Amino acid sequence: MREHPTTIERPRNEDARIIDVTQSPLSGVSALASPISALRRMLRHDPTDADHGEGHRSFLTLPSPPSYRLTFILFVVLPSIASLIYFAFLASDQFAAEARFAIRSAPVVPTVDSGSGALSSVNGLSVPAIAGQDAYVVAKYIRSPAIFAELDPPVDPRKIFTRPEADFWARLPADASLETLTDYWSEMVRTNVDGPSGIVTVTVRAFRPEDARDLMDSIVKASEKLVNTLSQRARNDSMNAAEAEVRRTEGMVRDALVELQSYREKVGIIDPVKAAASTSQLLLQAMAEKIKLESDYFVSLRAAGSDSPTIMPLKARIEAVDKQIARLKNELTGNGGPDPSIASTIARFEELEMKRLFSEKLYDFASRAMERARQRAERQNVYLSVFVAPMLPQEARFPLRLSMSILMPIALLMLWGIGALTALTIEDHTY
Repeated sequence: MREHPTTIERPRNEDARIIDVTQSPLSGVSALASPISALRRMLRHDPTDADHGEGHRSFLTLPSPPSYRLTFILFVVLPSIASLIYFAFLASDQFAAEARFAIRSAPVVPTVDSGSGALSSVNGLSVPAIAGQDAYVVAKYIRSPAIFAELDPPVDPRKIFTRPEADFWARLPADASLETLTDYWSEMVRTNVDGPSGIVTVTVRAFRPEDARDLMDSIVKASEKLVNTLSQRARNDSMNAAEAEVRRTEGMVRDALVELQSYREKVGIIDPVKAAASTSQLLLQAMAEKIKLESDYFVSLRAAGSDSPTIMPLKARIEAVDKQIARLKNELTGNGGPDPSIASTIARFEELEMKRLFSEKLYDFASRAMERARQRAERQNVYLSVFVAPMLPQEARFPLRLSMSILMPIALLMLWGIGALTALTIEDHTY
């Protein structure tokens, strides 16, 4: 026997329809095939008047949704009219001041270090490089609550954003907390960083032209202060280690000089090496003179005899030269006496002299390293270059009355349509 599909007939009225319970539940999606017809159907249909009859069989009973006409009026028509009235008659004028600047590093050109002949970098006439990361740091700083403490004292954001010219919706609450002020500040102060060029654009809105310009000037000054702080911190980080090394090696040189001076005073010799050379020269001269005197003494002794009057002076002079030679040898090598010899002082003196030369060499290396660190610090030096200064606004640019009056109803209609279509889909799959 051929089975006929079981149907449940609702009362015949404007919303009456036949539901085939044997069909697939996905058949209700066909109502959404045409969005325009679905919206027209929703506006004609009032689920509260539908009577499912005694024959309706459902294991899940959902509350009836409100009238689509009523929701359309409540969520689309009335808010659109209210927004139109607000933007046309109540919204206060907002003046915008703009500034543009770039964060640049100090210009550097390669030069030759006269001391070592190596290439180094010093300030020159080259085009400064753009500090891209610093630009984003400044942009984030401008939109953060940290900037409030750096603004000029006469520029108070709470007073500026609570002017009597501001309407009830755009005005900052008088008792706003720091978090509320920060959120409000993010809406009134906008920053944009152009990635390739690193240009930062800052736009400030206020209810008076003077307030917008003064606030923009204060923001630029606070940004310059931040950039200078970052630059000084980078310079200090680069120079501190180099300066500490220079101070350490300088102390080594000073200690070596003091120790060498103390030893010179102790032995009574300024330079033992030179003293040894001078003493050796005197010793050679004394020995040469002794040889000459001995030769003369021998000749006189052979010629005149030992009783000759010329023999005694020659003999006395030879004895004097012998004493001088002994004394000079004693100064050079020593004979175990209490006085130090030149030979014994040379080793200690050379040790101290080597220590002095080594410390001076280290000091020279540290000085060159500090100079290179200074050059690197110059390259890390950044500054804020303002090329579009804040100006006094002549006319109000905000709010965008015409655009917002058109976009607000469209946005509300789209939101209501999404919600209404969702409700209709659930209804078609339930009843």
